[in-house]
Amino acid sequence: AGNKEGITTFQLDIKCEGLTLDTMAKALGQAREGRLHILGEMEKALKEPRGELPATVPKVMKLKIAEDSIGKVIGPGGRQIRALIEDFDLANIDVEETGDVQISGFDTEQMEKAKEMITLLTSGNGGKGGGGGGGGGRGPRPEYTGPPAEEGKTYEGKITGIHNFGVFVEILPGAEDGSTPGLEGLCHVSELHVERVRNCEGFIRAMNTETLEVIYLGKNKKGQHQLSRKAVLEERGVRGRGGGGGGSRRVENNKPPSPPAPEMSKEEVDVIAQAIDNATD
Repeated sequence: AGNKEGITTFQLDIKCEGLTLDTMAKALGQAREGRLHILGEMEKALKEPRGELPATVPKVMKLKIAEDSIGKVIGPGGRQIRALIEDFDLANIDVEETGDVQISGFDTEQMEKAKEMITLLTSGNGGKGGGGGGGGGRGPRPEYTGPPAEEGKTYEGKITGIHNFGVFVEILPGAEDGSTPGLEGLCHVSELHVERVRNCEGFIRAMNTETLEVIYLGKNKKGQHQLSRKAVLEERGVRGRGGGGGGSRRVENNKPPSPPAPEMSKEEVDVIAQAIDNATD
């Protein structure tokens, strides 16, 4: 790999012995001739690299937001993030629990607008105009006003959002007239099962369900409601491989090591060798 000025790296995949420096020099000289020829043919078609990728190629933009602003981008039940994807014609928006946001799509201009909107939503002045930037300002988002959830109690809640880092579940309903939302909590991907879940969205789809049975763990330091499906499974005796229930945690095998296989005596080895020789003859 390289250009007219030189190479950045080369791969040597030769198993034979006796490779001399002269042979290496000859091989590199031939490779240089081939590289310059290919670069010349490429230059005939395109003088210099394009300023940006064509519209048919998917692109990715990244930005960082404050962790306590993640909810502003996702919205209740994922409504805000879905609106952003639809309004700006994006392929997807991934939001990590660390605040890293990845925007993917084909139209660079629309992706830039989505990036600006996310920045606006999380700057403290956001919320005006919804996902597409039109309309008047919004008032403060209504909060849950029902009875508090009981720590340690099991709830069967409705799935309201699925993300790489976990699943949002509504464990208590809101007002019947829709004036206030229900109580939502996050079941982190590490709390979905006693085994490690590598693909949160694929895992939930494979379950083919719209609800999850979870235990309410209380609030974390940021005041977010934490849920666990793994705790429900562990209460029912479900354990991970090896008898543990800790997701990616491994349980040590307490069985004593197997005794080493006994070595053959010289007489036994001689008998086997003689049998092989006779079979060959």
